[in-house]
Amino acid sequence: MSPRRRRAVVVGLVGAYALLAAACRPLTGPALIAVLAAGAPLCWLGVRRRPRPATPVGARPAAVWLGLLALGVAFELGLWLGPDDLAHPTLSTLADPVLSTYPGRVLGYGLWAGSGVWLVSR
Repeated sequence: MSPRRRRAVVVGLVGAYALLAAACRPLTGPALIAVLAAGAPLCWLGVRRRPRPATPVGARPAAVWLGLLALGVAFELGLWLGPDDLAHPTLSTLADPVLSTYPGRVLGYGLWAGSGVWLVSR
C-alpha cells in the first residue's frame, strides 16, 4: 500500500472513530470504553515499536521546554488547588463549552486519536 493511501485510510479510521466516540455521553461507561478502545492499542503499539534514532538535544532547547512544562504544571496545579470559579478557570473549565457539543467532542476525539497515531508513527 502506498504511503499516501495508507495515510488516507488512517485519517478515515480516526475520523470514523471520532464520529462514533463522540456519540457517547461524557463521563459514562461507554465513553470510557470508547477511549480505551483507541488508547489501549495505541499504547501497545507505542511500547512495542522501536523509535527512530533521534539527534541529541542541546542543553538550551531542553531547558526552554522543561521550563515551559514546569510553568504549565505550576499553572494547572495552582488553579487546581485554588478556587474553581470563572475568574480563575482551569483548562477543563475553559474547554467545557466546546466539548459539550457533538461537533466539539468529534474534534476533541479526533485530535486526541490523531495525536496518538502521530506519536506512535514517530
